[in-house]
Amino acid sequence: MTALPEVTDVEVRVVIRVSAGGARVADTAGRLAAALRSALDLPGADVVVDPPVARAEPELRILVDSRRVLLRGVPVGLTRLEFDLLHHLCANPHRVHRRTALMANVWGTKSVVDTRTVDVHVRRIRHKLGQAASIITTVRGVGYRVDHAGLVAVERDAPIG
Repeated sequence: MTALPEVTDVEVRVVIRVSAGGARVADTAGRLAAALRSALDLPGADVVVDPPVARAEPELRILVDSRRVLLRGVPVGLTRLEFDLLHHLCANPHRVHRRTALMANVWGTKSVVDTRTVDVHVRRIRHKLGQAASIITTVRGVGYRVDHAGLVAVERDAPIG
């Protein structure tokens, strides 16, 4: 049986991304650091908190509760179905949504809708989004995918209650 080498120094790096606005980020980071210090409670243990990184505002914001879409802060006028379709795609990014699944999820299973109706609505949404329309990718013969990489935020904008 071989003995394990003695470990004198161990560095553990934990990355926690906090998504909050303004002073809440610094406050939350401070609380997390205090909790880690308390949990470690080891002699010589250090907890280093990097300053929060400012992130750019998303180009497109979907405000779920008020059913509004803002493009660079400017409201985009969408119909009910256009909003529902864009919200569904953006709330479930990086996966391919088949036209038939979109029809069931957005129009409802009892609706008699041709798959081309989905294409027409996507075309209208793209037109209204202008350059931001590139977030919606057509997967030929299948459906659509949204790859927004931080350009889109889907947010609850009103308190529940």
